[in-house]
Parts: sequence; C-alpha cells; structure tokens
Amino acid sequence: MGAGSLSHGKRLIDDLLTVKKLAGGSLVLMGIHPARLEVVAAYARRSASALMPSLGIIATTGLEEALEGADIVLSLFDAGGFAAFDLDWRIARSHGLDTCIGDTVGPLGTMRALRNGKVMLGLASAMAEHCPQALLVNYVNPMAPMVSAAALRGIACVGICGGVESTRSFLARTLGLEGTELRTVFAGVNHLAWLLELGGPGGDLYPRFRELMRDAERSGAEAVRAEILQQFGYFATESSGHLSDFFPWFRRDAGLRTRYCSAPGYAGASGAYHKLSAFLQRRIGQADYLEGAEPSMTRSPDYGSAIVEALLGGGSLGFHGNVPNHDGSGSSLIPALPLGACVELPVLLKGGRLSFPAPPRLPPQLAALCMPSALQAGLALEALLCEDPELVFAAMAADPLTSSVLDLPGIRSLASQLLKANEEWLPQGLKSPLRETGTIVSQPGRARPRSHGEDPMIALVRDYERKRREGRRGSGPSRGS
Repeated sequence: MGAGSLSHGKRLIDDLLTVKKLAGGSLVLMGIHPARLEVVAAYARRSASALMPSLGIIATTGLEEALEGADIVLSLFDAGGFAAFDLDWRIARSHGLDTCIGDTVGPLGTMRALRNGKVMLGLASAMAEHCPQALLVNYVNPMAPMVSAAALRGIACVGICGGVESTRSFLARTLGLEGTELRTVFAGVNHLAWLLELGGPGGDLYPRFRELMRDAERSGAEAVRAEILQQFGYFATESSGHLSDFFPWFRRDAGLRTRYCSAPGYAGASGAYHKLSAFLQRRIGQADYLEGAEPSMTRSPDYGSAIVEALLGGGSLGFHGNVPNHDGSGSSLIPALPLGACVELPVLLKGGRLSFPAPPRLPPQLAALCMPSALQAGLALEALLCEDPELVFAAMAADPLTSSVLDLPGIRSLASQLLKANEEWLPQGLKSPLRETGTIVSQPGRARPRSHGEDPMIALVRDYERKRREGRRGSGPSRGS
C-alpha cells in the first residue's frame, strides 16, 4: 500500500524477491498516483521476470482489489506527500519553530498523524472486510498512531523501523566490531527507543562504549545523542538531528543549535528532511527514476522481507517492532508507559503470531523522556477519531520543544493555520475552526479578589498577631506591685 514510495519501494521489492516462498504467488502494488505506481510496477515486473518468473505482479489503484485474500499487507503511504509536508514546514518555520526531521513529534508530526491516520483507519477497516487474518506490517510515520489506529479496527499489526539496525551499525563501528558480535536490547517508543543492554566479546560493552563516546571527534556528529548518553546514562536510537526534535534542550534557539546541531544532514541541520524531500521532488518528479535499475541480490537489514519469509514459511523470527502496549490479557508490556501507547521492544513472530517472551524493564527516567511522545501520539489519534480540533491544539501544546519556543496563544495560532492549510487531507470535523480565546494578562499590585477569600495561612498569621496585641494590652503591671 503506497507502492510508489521513494524510500522503500525498490528496496522492498528487491528484498521480497529473495523470499522463495513467494514463488507462485502474487505481489500486488497499490497506489493512488498512477504515474509513480507504474514506475515501480515496471521495475517489479522486469526484476521478477529475471529472478522469480512465477511471481505475479499486479498494479492497481483500487484498495479492495489489492486487499482481497491477502496474507500480508505492507503499508508505505504518505498522505499529501511533499506538498502537505512543505506547507507544514513553512508555517511552523514562520512561527519560529526549527526542526531537523519533523515526522514524529511536534506540530509537523501531529499533522502527519492526522493525514496518514485518516488513510490508516480506512485501510484497517478494509482489511477487516477483505483479509481479516492478514498481518499488517507498517512503515508509515508517525509510527505510534498508525499502529494504534490499526489495532482499533481489530487488525494484527506490527510497525517496523530502521532505527534499531542503524544504531546497531553505529555501535559496531564505534566499538570496532562486527554487528553479528553484538548482543543488544532496545525498548521505548518509535524513534525514541533506548539501548538497555549492550554485550559482546568480553561481556558488558556499555562502559567501554560510554568512554568512547566521550571523545570529541566521535561525539561531534552525534552531539545530541552523546549529551543524552552523558546525562541519563543510556543511548537512544535514530540520528542526533531526529532526537533533537523531541526535547527543548537542543534547538529552541540559535545558540543551542550552534552547540548541538551544527553537523550537516540528519546529524542536526535545520530542515534536513525538508531539504532532501524538496531535492527529490525537483529532480525526480514523475520521471521513471528506476529506468535501467538492477535489483540488489543482497537482502537489506530491513525486517520486512524476513517477516514475510517467517510468516509464509511457518518459521520464527526475533526482531524489534512497534506494537500496542498490552499483551492481549490487559497487562502492559512496558508498565512504565501508558497502556494505550504504542511501544517498541523485542518481538517474536512464530507460527504466524506475534509474542513478547521477555519484555524488558524500561528505567523510570527513560520512561519519563518517552512520555511526551506517547501522549502526543495518543492525543493526535483521539483528535482524529473525535474530529476535535481542540485536541490537535492540545497535542501540539504537549510537545516540549514547541512549548519552549511558543506560548499557548502562539501554539493555538500555529495549530489553526496548520489545520486550515491541511483541509483537503482531513475529515470534515477537523475543518472546523479552533475556539476563539481572549487575552489574559496579570495585573501586579491589584488586591486579591474578595471572591477568592483569604488564604488560610494568612488568616492564621493575622489571628496570631491579633491575640499577641490583645495579650500585651491586658498584661500591664497591677496596682499592688
């Protein structure tokens, strides 16, 4: 679903062509932009003809046709595409908000959640009708509200992200080891999962890694992750630029951006993801950018094809995935995070079912750092379900970086502009204007309004002083003294 994806389309097709169990089956490519869909479909037909001739390639713009009888569904779509993201980015920028990525939290993440969440709810409802037993593998951002939306429609869903594997590669390079030599455990929320265990040759490698990250040259391109590691004791997934979007400590003003976010690209540069998206839009457009491209014969580290292989072949696979924060019996997988949240943690796929053999304990300080992201995702999904623009404002106000730059009236103004700009991608209820609010200003020196009454502690002091005065007046020397 969303087969025209630039970031995942070709790579996913190449990976799937390494899954022998797909032979004799069908790969259905669905998208709503015929020109972009045909680019990917032509590449898929050409590659399948060479590597797996018995695999049928079907391209369609029809949702029901694509889903009928599916065993597994992979979602890659981005509602509104660059046009919507460009609007969001420019409006947020005009309000003084600076982001590096902007696909998960804050005003940009909230608007993406609303656009993509509307599509996800429709996809999950259609799956419930046409392929209720299929597993949905989600790549769409922001991850948490997408997985939660699918779960609301009763669809088995797991979200996968490259953040854990890219972080494992960084760890291996820093430690001078092969990735296969490392033993790691991550947990948290998507794009903010924490390295809880780091083992390898010689046992616990975390102390050595922490020491290596104190080196200025190593930490320079990962200044945000290095600072978080130094202050809280744990390393986070994703890039430093992406991590800087989650907190108020790194990019709320020019001085902090110079200190922590001066490295290029996803290491922290302002608007890095927007610049890349704009570049691709200018250079590729509707062109056949896969003309003459050859399939890779080596499977990427992406989990998608391995999940398909395990599901169709009846095998087992352990990986890190994003799932609702409950085990099916009403208990939290990560008790330190809300029961209704979506969490990222080790997952086992076996016999076509997802399970969580040993959910790791998330230290309370890390859970606290995850909480704003989890709450924003929940508010964005609730805003979509209720079609309540006030909850959109609340989601943006809950973002730490946004609240460090804008006051509440400023956030309300920003939310109003973003909702107006996104009307064509939103449900009807979210096209309603936000409430008008007045201007509240304190007036120093004014007496406390009588209606509030006197503070009990002040009353206590007044009563004490009154009794002392009366005692002094009544305790003078007697006539016979």
